[in-house]
Amino acid sequence: MKHTLHLWLTCAALLVGAAAYGQQDSRFSLFNFNQLYFNPASAGSDGLTRFQIINRLQYAGYQTSSGEGGGPNTFMASAVVPLPFVKSVVGLHYINDRIGVSGSQEVQFSYAYKLQFNENTLSIGARAGFNSRFIDYSKLDPREPGDPQIPAGRIGTTVPDLALGMLYNTPDYYVGLAMNHINRPQHQFTTTGGSQLVPNVYLNAGYRWEPVYALEIQPMVLVSSVGPFAQKETFSIEGGTLATYDETYFFGATYRYQDAICLMGGVNLLSNGALRIGGAVDLVTAGSKTSKRPNSFEFMLSYALPAPRLGKKTIVRTPRFRY
Repeated sequence: MKHTLHLWLTCAALLVGAAAYGQQDSRFSLFNFNQLYFNPASAGSDGLTRFQIINRLQYAGYQTSSGEGGGPNTFMASAVVPLPFVKSVVGLHYINDRIGVSGSQEVQFSYAYKLQFNENTLSIGARAGFNSRFIDYSKLDPREPGDPQIPAGRIGTTVPDLALGMLYNTPDYYVGLAMNHINRPQHQFTTTGGSQLVPNVYLNAGYRWEPVYALEIQPMVLVSSVGPFAQKETFSIEGGTLATYDETYFFGATYRYQDAICLMGGVNLLSNGALRIGGAVDLVTAGSKTSKRPNSFEFMLSYALPAPRLGKKTIVRTPRFRY
């Protein structure tokens, strides 16, 4: 537990000391189903091998008057495989984020080590990978074609990226703390301009409550900041409630402070709920200064398998043969 305390203190120190910048990471309304993206320690928290994709279309229908415009479009694919025989979980995710003539991609490998305390689990996670960002100047529509101040073609860079995280999970509640970009990756597009990814801090928590049989109510919250929490410009908080009936149907709503109300829902299909289909819609609240269009949408599809085991063959249940 001494090493665990040191890691918590390290994350807290980085949280206080990080510089203040604008939002840099992608945002997902279905964050409760996509914790791997912001916390490597959450890998395999449900004990299952899971393959998942999420696509987010922000400000749907927005178009610019020149150049290649439109709202941000973010696609994420992930895979998580528990390794219970070594108390570990490995995960891999890919992100493709596009907005206008610019975009970013990343490939990240996550590892989480599980410490068991009766029915409670403390996960310590780390992540390493690559972050790529680019600008395609050929898709711009300049007022003066051939302007020597505008670079030609597509310019981009790829840099290493690191993250740390922790997650304490019990049958009744969970709480996680993570920090991305701890090595402060630097993207240099030209000799005079570039951008740096500074640490993004995430604190998330949830509570599981079963008021009646077959109905689970889960209040949840996600607090994030690019730099110190004390600065309003870089601080974001969203939270709400998710209800699940009979482990099959789920629906809920969250509110992102000074931004949007999110409505979500979905279903777990097949006899063991292995196939999950879900979606969400953001309704931009009145007075939001960042809105380009009133709605954003997300779609989620995932499939789960039992965790692999040593010494005995894992039963794989297919849609054709269910037993």
